[in-house]
Amino acid sequence: TTAGTGSETTGVAIFDDGPTRSKTGIAHRRLRPTLGVVDPDNTASLPPEVAKFSGLDVLCHAIESYTALPFTDRPAPERPLLRPAYQGSNPFSDVWSLHALRMAATFLPRAVSDPSHIEAPSQMLPAASAAAACFCNA
Repeated sequence: TTAGTGSETTGVAIFDDGPTRSKTGIAHRRLRPTLGVVDPDNTASLPPEVAKFSGLDVLCHAIESYTALPFTDRPAPERPLLRPAYQGSNPFSDVWSLHALRMAATFLPRAVSDPSHIEAPSQMLPAASAAAACFCNA
């Protein structure tokens, strides 16, 4: 992983179609993994540009989650199974989005300037996981 998408926490699969230069995705509760392994050693060889843009993905997920329409502004479904995948901002997502933002603000600059320094990517990976969990929950 690149410490950006947090795909280990989501029920979303994104596909790039080269010939049409388009991007699409599918989402379903059953796509959500039951176990994800994140290992900062896998990020040690990332070029600085990849570390930077991956970190910006963390920031975008956290900001989008935190600024989403509040879940209380949506009509409640008749049954829980009828809930849409994305609920709107909520207390869980708000707390973890802010946590991911703080972690990215602290560790992204170092992850870009020195990807081989293990502490920065070690902290960006959980920031990515938290931001993605919030993004897929908000």
